[in-house]
Amino acid sequence: MRVWLFLLLFFACTTYAQKYTVLVYHGANPPYSFKDNDKVVGIFADIFARLAQLTGHEFEFVATSVARGQRFFDAGQVDIEPGVSRQWREQQKVPGIYTITYADSVEILLGNNANKLQTVSQAYGSLVGRVRGYRYGTFERHFDEDKLVIYDNISEKELLGQLAYGRLDYVLIGQYTAHYYMANNPAYRQFRDVYIIETAQVAMRLQPHLTDLQQQLNTALSIMVNNQEIDAIYKKYTDYQH
Repeated sequence: MRVWLFLLLFFACTTYAQKYTVLVYHGANPPYSFKDNDKVVGIFADIFARLAQLTGHEFEFVATSVARGQRFFDAGQVDIEPGVSRQWREQQKVPGIYTITYADSVEILLGNNANKLQTVSQAYGSLVGRVRGYRYGTFERHFDEDKLVIYDNISEKELLGQLAYGRLDYVLIGQYTAHYYMANNPAYRQFRDVYIIETAQVAMRLQPHLTDLQQQLNTALSIMVNNQEIDAIYKKYTDYQH
């Protein structure tokens, strides 16, 4: 810990504070980013507020759609994309460079007061909600008329409402997103994680030339991980076990 704090002090003394742009996706993307009185709040806002303290830099959020955000990154119009796994962006025109991983991203099947599944085939014949346009890689081999019957909707929020009313059997969703809504809506606390689809480690993706920033963020993120600050931020938005 003393070594990391010394390194951060060294960075602060030998580098100039700079402003960097951070990509977030507009509309509601809770718990990662959403608006409160026109201010970006959520997990990413809290993480970057702490990173600003540790590095001395300023971080400004750029809110846009996923597709446009990727074009911005390819064109060098945004510096940082948080919360991504390396394999998600390896086909991009500008893959970028990455910090250390600091958290995970878990995709699940969510059910309404349902039992855990030992195998996906136990859910065959069920109606499963998915956000339109989201992809699930090799798991999509389970999508078919005689397997998981997929129903598309525009957002996780809409899908969770349909699950609550019994119009869907399961929902494909990120675990932290599901737990955020469960924490903020008591009617959803009967939902259950019934099957883990995929777990991926996530990091900050940076423009390739930002190697100095990469080193500084690695040091700061290491401090946050080891102090369990990252865990505390995630739990702030997703802990519903009260």
